[in-house]
Amino acid sequence: MSASRLFALLIVLLLTPTTFAAATPAVPTAAEVSLIRYHPGDTAPEHGPNSFVITVGDCAPLRHIDYKWGSTYGKITAPCDEPKTVSLAPLGATEHPLQWRTCSTTLWRYPPRLHTVCGDYHYDVVLTG
Repeated sequence: MSASRLFALLIVLLLTPTTFAAATPAVPTAAEVSLIRYHPGDTAPEHGPNSFVITVGDCAPLRHIDYKWGSTYGKITAPCDEPKTVSLAPLGATEHPLQWRTCSTTLWRYPPRLHTVCGDYHYDVVLTG
């Protein structure tokens, strides 16, 4: 291959957008979601019963927590670098299993669409009536 053809190929490769880099999903890590604490029952009365305290550190992708207990399920989003406290249920004596996980949503450029990646479920309890 001649030097001019090699140079032209190099220019084409440098100027062509790569779909691999744009389509690689962002996986939530502990550094990106800087603080998530769950307080079952009334273990942290200053935050309310069965409460999550969430502070998101890296705000580039949208982050949220999916949770479900009993027939209740939902999503909690937190603003960038501001702590958010959410109480899942009023305090009671009945124990319900809780599943929750962190997720991130990014916009894929090729093809344009939203892509959500979630971590593994964590298991805890909700103490309510």
